[in-house]
Amino acid sequence: MALSRKPVAGLRDNNATTATADISVPGSLRRILTGADVVIHAASYVGSEPRLAHAVNEAGTGNVIEQCREAGVPRLIYVSTCSVYGSGPHRGIRESEAGYHPASAASASRAVAEQLVLGYGGEIVRPSLVFGAGDRWLVPGLLKLMKVAGGWPGDGSALLSIIDVAALGRLISGLALTDPQPGRAFHAAYPEPVRVSFLVESVARILGEDCPTFLGDNERAGQALRAAGFSAHQIDLVTKDHWYSSGDLWRISGLEPETFGGSLGEFSSAYEPSGGADPR
Repeated sequence: MALSRKPVAGLRDNNATTATADISVPGSLRRILTGADVVIHAASYVGSEPRLAHAVNEAGTGNVIEQCREAGVPRLIYVSTCSVYGSGPHRGIRESEAGYHPASAASASRAVAEQLVLGYGGEIVRPSLVFGAGDRWLVPGLLKLMKVAGGWPGDGSALLSIIDVAALGRLISGLALTDPQPGRAFHAAYPEPVRVSFLVESVARILGEDCPTFLGDNERAGQALRAAGFSAHQIDLVTKDHWYSSGDLWRISGLEPETFGGSLGEFSSAYEPSGGADPR
């Protein structure tokens, strides 16, 4: 069963049934969760409003846990984010090697949600940058950043962990179908990081725009980005290394990264006119 706060349109799996509920409303999930073996909790607020971050990510996750407990659901998997670690550089770190240092209200509230889930005996999946169908953040964000800065802030050498939304879904479902891993957290990313210069050059090529100039440490670009509302943390995430060891989740889920074509090919094909979401 797929649960959404709004009606789900165009669900591709015809075998799925859908229900409407809101995790921020206590008691709204109980009848839906009864009889479930595994609940995958992938609802999060990712904006900058602290009140909403608390209501959805903290209180909402608390509601999910309480209603899982009341319905007798034995297993809960929460889709979180590597942003709970805060700003980098992060280079190939494992799940147990970094503590919580969130740099935004949303990430801080998701770190709290993680602790609630782990306290229930649940499992955590932490993607970093997710691309593909339905993308409203990664490619649009890269494009906006380039336009505001008049190029790319930095030299383009940063290495980033990325994953296609379809591969992420397969990893999570693979985890759900295997033996429980209570109290564990997993990174969800392609094993090999991608250089940010490849990402931004691909975006420019697909949209028919000039390849951006790599500006290095340019104070004028930094001022323009701050004036446009980009936080230091948001800039840091795509201009410094942020890549994570992800082998455990691939192994436990029983999947091979090669099945999905590898990160470079998948990123390019996801945004071609015939594939994936329109990043504009």
